[in-house]
Amino acid sequence: MGLLVTLLYRARALRPYLGFKGLKVPVTGAHVTRPVWKHLWKGDYEAPEILALQNLVRDGDVILEMGSGMGVVSAVASRLAENVHIEAYEANPTLIERIKDLHQINKIDNITVHNAILLPTSDETSRHLNLHENFTESSIVEGINSQSSVEVPVKDFRQVLQDVKPTVFMCDIEGGEEELFQGIDLSGIRAVILELHPKVISRAAIKAIYDTCARAGLYPRIEWSTEQVVAFERVEG
Repeated sequence: MGLLVTLLYRARALRPYLGFKGLKVPVTGAHVTRPVWKHLWKGDYEAPEILALQNLVRDGDVILEMGSGMGVVSAVASRLAENVHIEAYEANPTLIERIKDLHQINKIDNITVHNAILLPTSDETSRHLNLHENFTESSIVEGINSQSSVEVPVKDFRQVLQDVKPTVFMCDIEGGEEELFQGIDLSGIRAVILELHPKVISRAAIKAIYDTCARAGLYPRIEWSTEQVVAFERVEG
């Protein structure tokens, strides 16, 4: 299997698109590393997030996404129910046009893409993003094995929550969740899909994230949580 994947990956210029969950995904760009290509080819790319989304997205949902990557997960989410709108934030500026290309190819018009980092502060205008060879490992966290860094605009997460009024929040930001959830009010949100990164953040930080969700009435849906992805849903009463 490993040799087959390697050969197919090297020859991907002959097959510039892969089918994935009803999408046509361009795979010839340098951002599509061998591991990313393999998971798209096998059909299990970001499977934990997609499982949670398939069970939590409802008609009319407004979804706020942090850490869009190459845009595949939010593209899948955009078709899970009627009248869904997504505000997608990606910090890596080199991925923005890739995401927009994916949307154009698949005729997706219910996602708005932003190149910014969200933080719970109005005191910062920009922050360094540490870039990794594999885009999925780029992070604002210092000390990761990065190749370079880029300055990215910062937006106040609290203000974005007020403006967007999301019903679903999904987040995969490679350890940035520790800072993001500090002092945040999630009371208007029905569901959260969050990838945690215990190799990067402390157990105390994970507890604080769970406490933030619990204060908003959001508790884990164990049946839709797999690997490091935790699905939270509001419990009324």
